[in-house]
Amino acid sequence: MRRLVHHMRAKGAGHRDIVVGEFADRQHGVVSRAQLLAAGLSRGAIARGVESRRLRPVFRGVYAVGHVALRREGCWMAALLACGSNAVLSHRTAALIWGLLAGPAVPVDVITTSSKGRKHAGISTHRIRLDTFDAVVIDDLCVTTPSRTIVDLAGTLSGRALRDVVERAQDVRRFDPEDLRAALARATRRPGARRLEDLLALMAPDEDRARSHLERMFTTLTRRARLPRPAPNQEVGGLSRDFVWSDQRLVAETDGYRYHSSRSAKRRDNRRDRQLTALGWRPVRFTYEEIAFEPAEVARELEGLLHG
Repeated sequence: MRRLVHHMRAKGAGHRDIVVGEFADRQHGVVSRAQLLAAGLSRGAIARGVESRRLRPVFRGVYAVGHVALRREGCWMAALLACGSNAVLSHRTAALIWGLLAGPAVPVDVITTSSKGRKHAGISTHRIRLDTFDAVVIDDLCVTTPSRTIVDLAGTLSGRALRDVVERAQDVRRFDPEDLRAALARATRRPGARRLEDLLALMAPDEDRARSHLERMFTTLTRRARLPRPAPNQEVGGLSRDFVWSDQRLVAETDGYRYHSSRSAKRRDNRRDRQLTALGWRPVRFTYEEIAFEPAEVARELEGLLHG
């Protein structure tokens, strides 16, 4: 910036259009009013640039230089310029940049410590704490890291949508469970933190730990619904069953995050269920998705089975 300003002043007004264009090229085609003033343009010159449509307003005090239609990177850069020097692209906008979500480029989500962007149409500002470890610069755009992006989205997405984002992060190699836990620890008291912690626990590579967490979630679900308490990990028909209500002859099995989707696993589950039916028991099976994201529906189904 300082080098460009010096160059403009040294060369004179005749070169300013060229230099402003070079400057805008470094910022995806946009420039702020403050930058133009610092570079030596007068307020009148800026006004004339707007009138002649060489400067096209994007947000208040931010202009596209000669562009009729900006690419989305230009729109994001314009939002950063409108929100001040500490602004960082975040939430859905950051998710677009990292390939975790699809959607329109506006409104632009920005974390900022300033109030400058709060009244801009097309910008959604978030006044929240952001650690320096949680932001990086990509193609001159300051953006939250993939892990911090997921932490922020946990407070705005439904449980199922959050799971989809995490799985997408795995697909595009933006998922690091330890880094995500660290970002979650730095973002204290963030909405959705508990839901994200539960999801991470269910995705743990240690299958025993993941199953234990799922079973705790199921136990909590039955307690909150004030259902009869099941006996966990009881033997019925020579095999250990996840949850047993002996008086009602009901067995509930919980299928973990990694699903029971292989053909061999489905055959095994069907065989176990047929065995219970032959012994006069009623088997019911719930997936981790149902327990984690549809607890009310699971509780209603159980209540019907237990009291029907």
